[in-house]
Amino acid sequence: MNIHETGLLGELRAARYAKKMGMRILEKRYRTAHGEIDIIAREGDTLVMIEVKSRPRGRMGEGARAVNRQKQQHLRFAAGQYLDTHAASAVRFDVIEISAAGIRHIKNAF
Repeated sequence: MNIHETGLLGELRAARYAKKMGMRILEKRYRTAHGEIDIIAREGDTLVMIEVKSRPRGRMGEGARAVNRQKQQHLRFAAGQYLDTHAASAVRFDVIEISAAGIRHIKNAF
């Protein structure tokens, strides 16, 4: 399996997990000129921007560390563009990490 396929599989697993946790998936792979949001979901009144990091052979924590300051800026910019056309009372940025150890959900990651 190549990196792209691994990422798509991770996003699929993360979306299933988010649904199981009660979130409603609104968008997958929302793209802008400056970045992409893997999953946009709604949890109650909160719009949740989810970055998925798949590390099938890695240890827990490796994926989350990859969401560095630059990646966070890209996600914030993409979220701003989404919010230009979609109303939300609250916004949260989460990271869902997929690793050999399982799924780790970091709410309010940044």
